Amino acid sequence: MAFIYIHYKQYDDNKKIIGGIGSIKKSIYEKGKKYHSKQITVEHLGKVLYLSDDKKSGIFDSPTRGLVEYNVLNNSFVNVSIDDPRIKNKPITYAPKVHTIFGDTYLLLEFMKNIDLIDVLRKTFPSNMDFEKALVHLAHDIMRDSSHISCDNFVLKSFISYLVPNLNLSSLKTDSRFFKKMGDDDVKLTFFKEFIKSMRKKYTKFGKATYVDSTPLPNDIVNNPFNALCSHGLTTTSVQMRLVLILDQETGLPVWYEIIPGNILDINTLLTITGDVYSSLDIQISDYVLDAGYVFKEVIQAFHNGCEKTIIARMPAKKGYPYKELYRNTKDLFQKGKYQFKRGDYTYFGIQRCINIFDLPIYEYVYLDHYSATKGFNLYLERHKDDFIKMKDKDKDFQMVKEGFFILVSNIDKTPQEILKDYYGRTDIEKVFKTAKEYLRLLPIQKWNDETVRGKILTDIISTIIFLSIKKTLKDYSNVSIAEIIGASQSLMCFKDNNIVTVETPNKKVKEYYQYLGINIPGQIDLNDYKKTIDEI
Repeated sequence: MAFIYIHYKQYDDNKKIIGGIGSIKKSIYEKGKKYHSKQITVEHLGKVLYLSDDKKSGIFDSPTRGLVEYNVLNNSFVNVSIDDPRIKNKPITYAPKVHTIFGDTYLLLEFMKNIDLIDVLRKTFPSNMDFEKALVHLAHDIMRDSSHISCDNFVLKSFISYLVPNLNLSSLKTDSRFFKKMGDDDVKLTFFKEFIKSMRKKYTKFGKATYVDSTPLPNDIVNNPFNALCSHGLTTTSVQMRLVLILDQETGLPVWYEIIPGNILDINTLLTITGDVYSSLDIQISDYVLDAGYVFKEVIQAFHNGCEKTIIARMPAKKGYPYKELYRNTKDLFQKGKYQFKRGDYTYFGIQRCINIFDLPIYEYVYLDHYSATKGFNLYLERHKDDFIKMKDKDKDFQMVKEGFFILVSNIDKTPQEILKDYYGRTDIEKVFKTAKEYLRLLPIQKWNDETVRGKILTDIISTIIFLSIKKTLKDYSNVSIAEIIGASQSLMCFKDNNIVTVETPNKKVKEYYQYLGINIPGQIDLNDYKKTIDEI
C-alpha cells in the first residue's frame, strides 16, 4: 500500500507537521534488501500545506497538479479551493495544471502536415470554423481506435482542443451542419482537385492509371435517398447503397468515389463516371473490377473488340451464364498438377477458357480455391448431413467444391495467376474497403438525408486516405499495427500554462513509434507559433 512521506518536515509548537515536501511512496519486495523490501517514489507531491493527524491525507502545492488533496486510503486526488480553511494564510505557488492527452493528435497533425494534407484541407475549407471542424472530426475518426467516445469528449481531453478554443464542442455530437457542408458537391470536387494536385508533386502519373470497383453499404436508414434493393448475382438480396471507388494504381489511394443506389451500376453509370472524372479531374480510368451482379450484356459488349479499357468481373452463378457448364468441363482437371499455383497462403486450380457469352468471344478464368472448398464442405456436412445424403451424385460432387469454385470474366489475355493477382491485388482494393468499413466505421451509416449521407462518406474517405498513408509509411515495420501506435501515443501527456504547452517525457516505445513516422517529439510548444503552421499554410 502507498503512503505519504514528508521530507524536510516543519513542526508547530504541538509537534504537528505543518510544512515540508511530500511524496507518494510504496514498498516493494526486493530480495537481498533489509526486510526484503525497498521504498520507491510513485509521485512527488510538492510543498505540504496541510497534513491530517493520521497522515493518510494532505493538501499539497504540486508542480504538476496544482493545488490538490491526496488521500492514501483510496489513492485519489481532489482539486482544492484556494479558500479552503485548512490552508488559510498559506502561500500558493503553483496554479492547477490540467493534464491532456498529447501524443496521438500531435502525431496525426504532424503526419498530415508531412503529406501536405493539412494544406489540402485548408484550401478546401477557407472558413476557419469549417477547417477546424474538419480537423477534429478526422482526428476523432482515426484516433478513437474503435472506442465509442463521442467527438466532443474526444476533443475535450485532447491536445487538439488547445488549437480550436473558439469551437463549440457540444455541436460536435451530431454536427449535422458540418456533414451537410461536407455533402456539398463543390467541397468534394475541391478536395479531390487539391489532393490530386498535391499528390502529383510526388507521383507525376498519379491518377493517370486508375481502376474502379464497388462495394455494398447495407443500412437500415429510413428514406435514405440512395437505398435500393440489390442482388449480387449470387443467392441473396438486401436493401443497400453502393460505394463506387476509383483508386490510383501506383499508390492504392482513392482519387474519386460515387454513391449510387444499390441496383443501378450499369454500363451507363460506369461511362458517366469515367467521363466526369476525366473532364473535371484529368483522371483516366483504365481498368474496371466488377461484382457478379453487374455483369450484363451491355457491359460485355462495351468492353469488346479493340476497347482500350480492361474489365475483370466475377461471373454470376445464375441462368444465362455457363457457370455450371464450365464446372462440368473442368472438374476432371481440378487435381492435375499442371494447373495448380500458389498465391499467398492459398493453393488454387486455374485454367483459361475462351468461350462465347451473348454471342461474343471472351476469356473465362475458372478457379478452385482448395482451402475454401474443403473448409466450406466440412461446414456444410456439419449442418446439413441428411440433406447431403439425399443429393444426386453430381450434386454431391459440386457441393464438395462449391465454396471455393468461381469464374472470372475478362477481355485480357493473361495466365490465370496474373488475372487473379489483378482481380485481388492490383491496388489491394479489398484492403481499402476493409479499412473504410472496419477500422474507420464507414458502417453503420447513421445519417439520414441526402447531404449528410454524402458528407459522412466524404469524411470517411478522407480518413481512409490518411489511414492508408500511415500504413504505407509503416510498410517496413510489419510487426507494428496502427492500433498499437495509437494506444502507445495516448500515454504521452501535456499541460498548458498560458500559451505554452509542456510535453511530458515520452517513454521508449512512444519515441520509437514517432521515429517510424519521421516525427520529432517537442519538449514545449508555443501555441501561437504552432497554430500558424496549421492555420496559415
